[in-house]
Amino acid sequence: MTIKSTFVAAALTAAVTLQPASAQDKADAVAVDPEERAKIEAVLQDYLLENPEIVMYAIRELQRRQSVAQMLPSIEMYRSFLEEDKGAPVIGNPDGDVTIVEFFDYRCGYCRRHFPEVMRLVKEDGNIRLLPKQFPILDRPEEKALSRMAAQAALAANKQGKFEEFHVALMGAGASVTEELIYKTATSVGLDLTQLKADMADKLIDKRIGNTLAIGQDIGFEGTPGYIIGKDVVLGAEGYDRLRQAVARAREKLASASPSN
Repeated sequence: MTIKSTFVAAALTAAVTLQPASAQDKADAVAVDPEERAKIEAVLQDYLLENPEIVMYAIRELQRRQSVAQMLPSIEMYRSFLEEDKGAPVIGNPDGDVTIVEFFDYRCGYCRRHFPEVMRLVKEDGNIRLLPKQFPILDRPEEKALSRMAAQAALAANKQGKFEEFHVALMGAGASVTEELIYKTATSVGLDLTQLKADMADKLIDKRIGNTLAIGQDIGFEGTPGYIIGKDVVLGAEGYDRLRQAVARAREKLASASPSN
């Protein structure tokens, strides 16, 4: 098999995988005249050779879909805990029709740079319930556990009714996360620092963080940020449009599942 034919075969395989055909589509494909099929393949080959990045995109998308398929069974097992935990902080519309579960680490540069895109979507949409989940995975044994400390501070801030203020301020801070920055941020949003530090030592807060870490790892999140939106998973800082599309698909599925339909 030549390089060109291998290239086309890979592209055709990716295309079929990315766009699952119905039984009728498959029947129509089989019925295509061999001469016409050869013409189509020639055009496709020329296009792909001129735009090889298409194949790489298809391969990445295939890998992403395979990852999501592997994660979904565990997501369904934990969905009620992730989406219905009464004590969990909520940003956006508490009664929103679409829930975004976000796994993040305050020390994650990608999370912080992507945060404005997330908040833009939440504010513009107006009907999204954002549930930020503390997933402090960047701490190292030989270092001070700043990711976990920031997570503890955020959940302690929630006890004073100021989770969103603290979260927005710390995610938007230009400096690297340090112990000093954590407490400086807490003071800047009006938190009682003495109470905050006492609450940060609460074993229930530590247990909540530990549970979230275990669940996120069991689902298959290996980095941050990661977003669960209905039956979709967004891995990494993929931008506003990718999140918006996932929300739209979740809404479509909710509408199709409605009794009125």
